[in-house]
Amino acid sequence: MEDDEIIKMLSEELLKGAKMLSNYCPKCGYPLFEKDGKIYCPVCNLKNKTIYRREESKKPEDKKIDLDIEEILDEKIIYLAKKLKDESEVSRIKEIGEAIYILIKIKEKIK
Repeated sequence: MEDDEIIKMLSEELLKGAKMLSNYCPKCGYPLFEKDGKIYCPVCNLKNKTIYRREESKKPEDKKIDLDIEEILDEKIIYLAKKLKDESEVSRIKEIGEAIYILIKIKEKIK
């Protein structure tokens, strides 16, 4: 799996509402994520074919939502930049910086 694919996958986890943790997977070295009280590594889950996914709505009207991904990414980057400005804890600065980096990489890929 290439770095770009991994970055895209990690970014999708953030967009799904998962929180990127400051801890790293002991197997692959990528950041761990937390969602619904579960801590997991999306990269290792994919390799093991046990992808953690949130339940998707089965209503057809839910799938018709038109999202402006670039606008969402911009909003998240601005939100994280504001958080970064006020943060003094080094581990949180690193965590926020990594999240911003991933969002910017996603933005570059979709252009």
